[in-house]
Amino acid sequence: MLNKVFASIRKVDAIVEVLDSREPDLTRSKEIERYAVKNGRQVIIVLNKIDLIPREVADRWKDYLSKEFPTIYVSTKMRQGTRLLRDSIKQALKGEGNVAFVGYPKTGKSSIVNVLKGRKSASVSSQPMSTGFTKGIQLIKIDSKIYALDTPGIIPPHGNPFEKAIRGSNPDNLENPIPPALIILEKVFQVSPALLETTYKVNYLNGMQFLQDLAKHRGWINKEDKEPDLDLAAKTVIKDYHNGKITYYTLPPE
Repeated sequence: MLNKVFASIRKVDAIVEVLDSREPDLTRSKEIERYAVKNGRQVIIVLNKIDLIPREVADRWKDYLSKEFPTIYVSTKMRQGTRLLRDSIKQALKGEGNVAFVGYPKTGKSSIVNVLKGRKSASVSSQPMSTGFTKGIQLIKIDSKIYALDTPGIIPPHGNPFEKAIRGSNPDNLENPIPPALIILEKVFQVSPALLETTYKVNYLNGMQFLQDLAKHRGWINKEDKEPDLDLAAKTVIKDYHNGKITYYTLPPE
């Protein structure tokens, strides 16, 4: 799958790497960046979903990442920053050429392409890595002389269970969704202690207690042993994170 992304990069003049602004480092692929630079392609980094983090945090990440590549932050939901992104692409391509949008699943790559196009043009999957979405390279006109390649397959999620979850691996495909869900819960609680209770109507004392109480609250009980279905509760937490229902943010290195 990664080879398809590499092949797409070779066919364009520049790439736009889309990151989740809540976890830029974990949703960034330095391997892709190195390959693009090695092959003489310009790199633009986009911090997406900035509506989910404080603006000062977005500014800090932009300053940090701009030391290596031009960096823009956007929110497709709020229609923020997309005009600046379009202008940056035109500048990088000197007014004409092709650009590839790359990134991990669920970073919002296709949503950005749709906004730049002005109407829905690239299929957006509600589940990461779903079959039938972005199977082949799609050529999408985003300006009079600029075309976007919506790369097939996206960057495949890898790493430890938490990294795979954050990088958009389908929760149903995780061997054990509980450990990454516990980390997400703790991070959300540290940033916004009241958010979990407000969202789920369940008190948070610790992660395992929360998953148990969430399963009971939703009526998710295993038929065999009559115990709360912790796997289903954990998958729900991961999916809600990607949907922006619960959120947290990280800070760039000092």
